[in-house]
Amino acid sequence: MRPIALFLVCALAAGAYIERDVWLPYAPSVVANALGPAKSEASVAPAEKGGGKHGVGGGGGGGGGSRSVAVTTAPAEEGSLPITRRTIGYIRPLASTELAVETNGILREIDAKDGALVKAGDLIARLDDRAANANVAKDRAALARDQATLDNARSNLDRITRLVKSGATSPQAGDDAQATVKSAEATVGVDEAQLEADQVTLSKTEIRAPFDGRLGAFTLSVGALVQPGTSIVGIAQVAPVYAEFALPDTDLATVRKAMADKTLSVEVRPSLAPPGTPAETGPIVFIDNKIVEASASVTLRALLDNKDQALWSGQSIDVTIAAGEQNDIVVVPGVAVQPREKGSVAYVVGPDNKIEVRQVEVALRAGDKAGIANGLKAGERVVTEGQVDLVAGTPVRETAPADRQSADASADTAR
Repeated sequence: MRPIALFLVCALAAGAYIERDVWLPYAPSVVANALGPAKSEASVAPAEKGGGKHGVGGGGGGGGGSRSVAVTTAPAEEGSLPITRRTIGYIRPLASTELAVETNGILREIDAKDGALVKAGDLIARLDDRAANANVAKDRAALARDQATLDNARSNLDRITRLVKSGATSPQAGDDAQATVKSAEATVGVDEAQLEADQVTLSKTEIRAPFDGRLGAFTLSVGALVQPGTSIVGIAQVAPVYAEFALPDTDLATVRKAMADKTLSVEVRPSLAPPGTPAETGPIVFIDNKIVEASASVTLRALLDNKDQALWSGQSIDVTIAAGEQNDIVVVPGVAVQPREKGSVAYVVGPDNKIEVRQVEVALRAGDKAGIANGLKAGERVVTEGQVDLVAGTPVRETAPADRQSADASADTAR
């Protein structure tokens, strides 16, 4: 079996070499350059006579008769691109706090449900307020008593004042009556202050919402003994909200310039949102006053209405910032720029239809376009399809994308 297998392999190799003019145009340029075309009498004679043409597809006569590679190209054009930055961030509430009690007591009732939407001032929970109510009632009674004493002292002062004026009593009696009124007024003042203090104590037995928002889960149940500072439940504002995100410090100047020219807005979508999910937009309202050294980034916030409450506190979001446009830049299709270990390159078609591998500096990308800061000039043609077979000096012939697909299909059939 081994001699037969060896014979078959040799036969196939010999046949492939003899028929190399059939499949060689579709082989990689390195292989084509290494093997060269088969020099039959019919193919060599015209070249030797000096009247033949160079290679297939108009390729140059140099390079040992190398075949040209079919490529699609596009012109490098001078234009402008939108300056867009994309990053991730999180939703933050404008206000968020833990509702805690301010006095000792027993939790008597809970007046809201876990996760409920509440308005500012809504009653959330109440402590046992019987002692506080009793103190308020006692204060009001004492105030009423002392107010009556004051009213009587003022009436007595009026009578004595008339008697003093008529000479029916001594001036000392008038002074005593005046002192009695002042003492009664002071007593009433003390009563009013005590009543106000006890009303404050009574109000501390009620836990109310400080702002509109959504409650979390209650951490205690009715009957719990609480101390000052004991948390009952958390609350967070749900509309509007902040979109908080970070940008590299290298983008800070661009963002500040755009904000100086106009209101700078962002588009926000939940991370991993289904296609077609509408974006929430809002202006950037805050840039932090410091750069985080560890990450070389700065924190920003945008204000979102969140009217439908689709965004939740702590939710991961994708953020897009449109920071104006960069003008007078060389624009090429993004597929024309190929990544390499030391940056990016573009395959430029020279006047002789040969490839020059050009190192380029990408300033920005927008959609399917790339803006080139250095390495290309407007008017040059760059390869957008067919780069896989190219090296410096490869002769090429330009085809439309559809023609290239047909050529590739023919190559596959030939193989």
